[in-house]
Amino acid sequence: MEYPDNLIFSLEITNGYVFRQIFELYDKLVINSIPIFFKESGVTIRACILSTRDNRKLISDIEIFTDDVIEYYINTDLTTIKKEDSETPCQIEKISMNTVKSVLKSISKSNSVRLYKTTDSDDICIEIKGVTIENSKITSGRYQSSDYDISEFDDLPEIPNIKIDISQFCTTMKGIMRDTDFTIFKVHDHGLVVEGRNTIGSVVKDNKWGNIKNENWYECKVGTNFVKALCKINGMANYSIIKIFCNKSGRFKLNHKIGDFGEHNIYISES
Repeated sequence: MEYPDNLIFSLEITNGYVFRQIFELYDKLVINSIPIFFKESGVTIRACILSTRDNRKLISDIEIFTDDVIEYYINTDLTTIKKEDSETPCQIEKISMNTVKSVLKSISKSNSVRLYKTTDSDDICIEIKGVTIENSKITSGRYQSSDYDISEFDDLPEIPNIKIDISQFCTTMKGIMRDTDFTIFKVHDHGLVVEGRNTIGSVVKDNKWGNIKNENWYECKVGTNFVKALCKINGMANYSIIKIFCNKSGRFKLNHKIGDFGEHNIYISES
């Protein structure tokens, strides 16, 4: 396929509804703007939340595998970081959640979605394809570097501590969220306990998976917004599983697929 000389990138995903769920997740996490990195190897969406109150860091890392989408093109002579300047050229776009929410909310389960950008405008153009094509634009802002370093998770085990049916997991999260103020994840060698607690730390609700007979576990406290966001991941990966990994420092990762075109890793640590 031939592309016009002024086209910087073009990405089309047949499962537009699942793509919409990505941004609904970030809305629940109360993230105001999202950076998207268009690379030769694929597309990365990465967001970071730092909580100074309890020294907790959460990084959401989404990878879209461009071999599994219907169309992907990038012109590295026109990107933010050009091929002549780096071995890893990249187009970086920072989009506002308020803007993208209003545009993507009309995507149904039968729609595909295409994002593209040319040198003629700073806007990202969006085509929502169904019986007809709906055209919209999203204004892209200036990218500011953030703490996306995930090297502290390098020693996570290759084999997950536990695998859980994603629908069952999300149903539990919805139940845990009611009448509780925060949630504790206790990751065992081959099991998981999730506890919903009130303001004085008493367990109000809990659920268990796998083998939790041993007394060794690592735990992490997360807030209500995070639990609300976890309720949304089922919409990204129906009939799939969520994998949970934890290292000896108590840092842990949740992993699940995104439709048939991507993968989502959520990294959580407390210092």
